[in-house]
Amino acid sequence: MINKLKNKGLVLLFTLLIVMLSSCNKLLDAPNRSVAGEELHWKSMSETKAGLLGIYGLMRSALVSNNGHWVYGDVRGGDFSVYSRADLTAIKSNTLNASFPIVQNLSNWQRFYAVVNAASVFIERAPQVLENDNRYTEANLQADIAQAKVLRAFAYFYMVRIWGDVPLLTKSFDNGSFDAVKSNSAEEVLNYAEEQILSALESLPFQFGTQDNKYYGEDWNNWNKILINRVSAYAILAHISAWQGKYSNVDAYTKFIIDNSSKANVKNSNNLVGTWGGDDGLTGDYGIFSTNYGLGQLVAFSAAYWTAEATNSGHIEQLTLAQPIVNKEFPDIFVSKDSILNIYADLEDKRFGIDTISGLYREVFFEGFQNQIPIFKKIKIIRDGVSNGNYAVFGSSLIFTRYEEIVLLRAEALAILGNRNAAIDLLNGVKISRGLPAYSVLSTKPIIDEIFDERRRELIGEGWRFYDLVRYNKYVQKNASFNHLISTKGIYWPIASDILSRNPNLKQNEYWK
Repeated sequence: MINKLKNKGLVLLFTLLIVMLSSCNKLLDAPNRSVAGEELHWKSMSETKAGLLGIYGLMRSALVSNNGHWVYGDVRGGDFSVYSRADLTAIKSNTLNASFPIVQNLSNWQRFYAVVNAASVFIERAPQVLENDNRYTEANLQADIAQAKVLRAFAYFYMVRIWGDVPLLTKSFDNGSFDAVKSNSAEEVLNYAEEQILSALESLPFQFGTQDNKYYGEDWNNWNKILINRVSAYAILAHISAWQGKYSNVDAYTKFIIDNSSKANVKNSNNLVGTWGGDDGLTGDYGIFSTNYGLGQLVAFSAAYWTAEATNSGHIEQLTLAQPIVNKEFPDIFVSKDSILNIYADLEDKRFGIDTISGLYREVFFEGFQNQIPIFKKIKIIRDGVSNGNYAVFGSSLIFTRYEEIVLLRAEALAILGNRNAAIDLLNGVKISRGLPAYSVLSTKPIIDEIFDERRRELIGEGWRFYDLVRYNKYVQKNASFNHLISTKGIYWPIASDILSRNPNLKQNEYWK
């Protein structure tokens, strides 16, 4: 996770990862065996470092397993079409009780409870290090515990978006004496997640590894785009509140983020195409999806080559890229020509449009529009020389939220709260930077529609579309079929049969019975 981990810390990290991944099944499915935490002795800083980074590793693994982040948010009900995979076609059509392995795996919440339990173990055991290692300070402990609290809360928020009601576990279960659990209401779980993050804020700095705070002896560039800082925590809070429809809270949280983003070294991506050595950029080897990008990020999970985390799976490129970018005949998913023209209707759009001088398409987000199947290349971080189909190695970061996403979320909140002019100003900041004309105060198109249309254009391929449709339709109430899906809880995934068979106290989501 970090390039300077000592050998002992690295061994402990891998031990923790293995134990945590195996323990999740014990915690929620077979409550008669011990779980993670016993492998670490909690005697030294190397163990707290390994334990904390282990939680981050588990969180990233939970998000990218089976490319879940993008399948949940961009394939199901999103703008991507499926080329020839029957399993992804089932998900696209909301047939989530299909028997395909990927559908079953994505219905299983074990990997998220591995995060929850790892965080709980850390919160409970890390104080022991304070007693045993005089190098470990109270401030270091509180910053570590704060991150663990936020990661646990983030895992709960992510699960609530997928399954709705889920079990709420607030303590670790590493002594073998726990009972089979029932689900708690989504509202109860999200309220707990919010409370946990709020309790952690004061212990989180805006940046780790500053001159005054060499976090674990390392400076900021080693922790950049890896750790949860105070602004990151506010970003998660904003999304918890938006999912709950608490837009006054969204207003407050997003204002804090925008007002304080520079303290966390976070900046908007004014330059669409990242340039060599540039500080800005949305796409390209030096854009925000690359670990080469020098500035901070709101909530991101990196997979850098230099830390040996780049892989051929767990990246959207695995699903979207094909010839001529990688040696693969067709992509698994793609955005059809009709959809592209519908989404990017203004040909001045820098993301996709037509250059009026050359008459050629601007292929920043897509390549080969003249072909039957255009290639989505907005996110395209490929290791040089390793681009052979299923063996290509990708290094893109999973960006949960970034500056423009928060700006548009704030615009959404202000529009719903009735502050139309302020919402327009925020919206137009993004639109104009992408080459689009400003939204006029005289426009007859509802401002909320234009905000969600801009989110669709800007955030395509970042895992947002399905969840945006849920929030949008909850508010506007114009799509009868989608609102029926919401009211019957069909927006949630079924709980995996393996989970249900091992825990009789759990019940299948009503829609999927």
